[in-house]
Amino acid sequence: MSASTGIGGLIVGMAMLAVFVMFVGTLDARLSTHLSVTEQNDPPPDVAFADANVDLNGLVQISITTNGSGYSVGDEVLDGTNVVGTVTDVDASGGLLAVSVSMEGNRDFTSSPSLTIGTSGGSSGAVSAVLGSVVHANVTNVGSTVLALDEIWTFLDGENVEHLPDLVVAEPIGNNLYSGETMWVMWLEGSATAWERLAISVGETTVVTELV
Repeated sequence: MSASTGIGGLIVGMAMLAVFVMFVGTLDARLSTHLSVTEQNDPPPDVAFADANVDLNGLVQISITTNGSGYSVGDEVLDGTNVVGTVTDVDASGGLLAVSVSMEGNRDFTSSPSLTIGTSGGSSGAVSAVLGSVVHANVTNVGSTVLALDEIWTFLDGENVEHLPDLVVAEPIGNNLYSGETMWVMWLEGSATAWERLAISVGETTVVTELV
């Protein structure tokens, strides 16, 4: 009886050791991945604004007023011939569920635009524009350190704070900003505030620019 108990304990112990070894291996792999992006001896991050501006009457949201039917994900929302958004979700009948704002067509509107949906099969759906403050910026990694987008924070006038991944980032495609790359950021802030300064903070580095 005691021999079988000892063997059973040995088997359990070996199984627990195997689980521990697997855990340590996984942890080492994650640490290795993280350190490959932010090495301890890397120089501090160095970023610079190429440009930055705020539109007080930018398109901050496309509101669905009528769902309609027959629409497809990818259908374009138009202001005249300018693409200002994209259908991102529909229900089983093709009714509109979600629409995103595009970066390329967004600008400082002089009046609320009348939006239409470019579609080959949809009907009866309708959307409307919601205007407010929209901040655009191009930021370049001018240093040699690879910057993880998840570690970057943005500030408006030192008070309005957003995590960069929560904003609209058109470039780069991926999770890192490599040396020499420029990212295009759009902040759909939404208020009527005439923000004056935009700051970006990553690690020990913070840079500030005036909004025009």
